[in-house]
Amino acid sequence: MRPPRCNWNNWRLPMPRLRTISPALFLLICAGCSDGNEITSAPPSAYRGIPAGLMAPCVVQDVPLATTADMVISRGRWKAGFEECAAKIDAIRAHDAIMRSR
Repeated sequence: MRPPRCNWNNWRLPMPRLRTISPALFLLICAGCSDGNEITSAPPSAYRGIPAGLMAPCVVQDVPLATTADMVISRGRWKAGFEECAAKIDAIRAHDAIMRSR
């Protein structure tokens, strides 16, 4: 006569009992380790990053330089573009300082 084969589907482990005891045991161990005088604080808020509007690239549309007037117009556009980019950089720095101070 051949011995019966082991059927792993019918194999009974004490897992159901351990599942209910483990969390309770864990809580008791953790409660025993703390002295009750500890001060817990909330974790720091996550850095949310810089808004997409501030991260858009600064693009200056230049004009073809054919006359002296075109040079004046071009200089005005470049100056306005650089001022816009400088304002974005200042806004990024201010936003970054506010987010890091939290």
